[in-house]
Amino acid sequence: MTHRPDHSEDGTGRPQEIPPETGYSRRSFLACSAAGAAAPFLARGASPTPGEAADFVVQPTPSRYFVHRENGSEEMKWGPVGRAVLDGRHAEYGDAIPNDRLYIHNRARPPRIDRRAWRLRLTGDALTRPRSFTYDDLLAMPAVTLRRTIDCGANCSAFFPKLPPGGADERWLPVGYTQWHFGAVGAAEWTGVRAGDVLAAAGARSPVDVKFMGLDLIVNRSFPGGTVRYSQVVPIEKVLKDDTLLVYRMNGRDLPVDHGYPLRLLLSGWSAVTFVKWLGEVEVSTRRIPPTGLQTRHVLTGPAYPEPVPLSVSPIRSAIEHDPEVTLHPGDVVLRGRAWSGHGAIDRVDVSVERLAAPGRWVTEVPWRRATLLNTPEPFMWVRFEVPWRARPGQYRVMSRARDRAGNVQPRPQDVVWNQHGLGYNGHYPLELIVVPPSDMP
Repeated sequence: MTHRPDHSEDGTGRPQEIPPETGYSRRSFLACSAAGAAAPFLARGASPTPGEAADFVVQPTPSRYFVHRENGSEEMKWGPVGRAVLDGRHAEYGDAIPNDRLYIHNRARPPRIDRRAWRLRLTGDALTRPRSFTYDDLLAMPAVTLRRTIDCGANCSAFFPKLPPGGADERWLPVGYTQWHFGAVGAAEWTGVRAGDVLAAAGARSPVDVKFMGLDLIVNRSFPGGTVRYSQVVPIEKVLKDDTLLVYRMNGRDLPVDHGYPLRLLLSGWSAVTFVKWLGEVEVSTRRIPPTGLQTRHVLTGPAYPEPVPLSVSPIRSAIEHDPEVTLHPGDVVLRGRAWSGHGAIDRVDVSVERLAAPGRWVTEVPWRRATLLNTPEPFMWVRFEVPWRARPGQYRVMSRARDRAGNVQPRPQDVVWNQHGLGYNGHYPLELIVVPPSDMP
């Protein structure tokens, strides 16, 4: 596992790279275009050779806003969500997270792409007019803008027990992988073209499966050749939904490099692990396409699963907008948070508070209380909520429990079904807070 040092809060720990669309001279562009037919839009020297150490994240990720989990895994801190500093003033994040604050999960150094030479290739036996699309071709198609939450399938993976309930031979939850807490999630306004419109422009006929392939080259010695490109196979029924997009803008601006520039997939309501970034090729087939590469591991497996279950719809989740182990002062406190679900709009959120009465013994301080929803619930978009609390000195556990309009409710932590890959945890996990009088502060 590769680690890098913590970055300063102003981001000076990592220099900002020149935006890909402006970072090439005419000479380098011509050299890049002549480099080879496989990927003429990739800049020479953009990626390290297999096995070479590299920082998988391009943008600054100051510790004020991110928790560094491992190389390529930058988790959004929940504290700044609730008390952000925007434009030099204290304020809360709105429904959307700023582009430079959204969590990042890259499995390799992002490919550096020249948008002028980049092409999206449409291939496969279900196409009557296989073709390539330029960036301008996509811009010329009808644009769609959606507000959507994206939630990593492994979000909250650190909260799973390391062994399944009751124990099991040879079945430990991997701890060498990213130990996400609540913050592998975010929301933005996404703009792009419908995937169905792109397939129609290539003459799709009787498609069954669609394989989306990225341009990132991932070093993984467990696969043939030691490298693999990220890909996801998606059934045509999902691809043709009106809210399945090929996205080129995020919050009104070009996609950031770390979020898939120049084009990424957006599957509304599904786990973000399926949202292929740096799209380069789409294969449209009249037959089932077997998953390959990392998608073969994006499955629920373990003692409770006789057969592996592919990861698709994102579970219902919620979180309180505080960093862990925050120290508060006694008095009136407003507990705020966010709730979201891949099954549809959030219907209700409740909050409970427990106090530590003695070592190992928690008592209910505030029984489950209905929270106030601060914005109108929308399908596949998180909702902000709040509940007042009169805090006294002590140590507390605060929990939120959400329900969506499809009737899904967050389970108790002990009722979450364990799986070998640590995917889909959604129990109402407690956040610990400390309340201390100012006179006891150092």
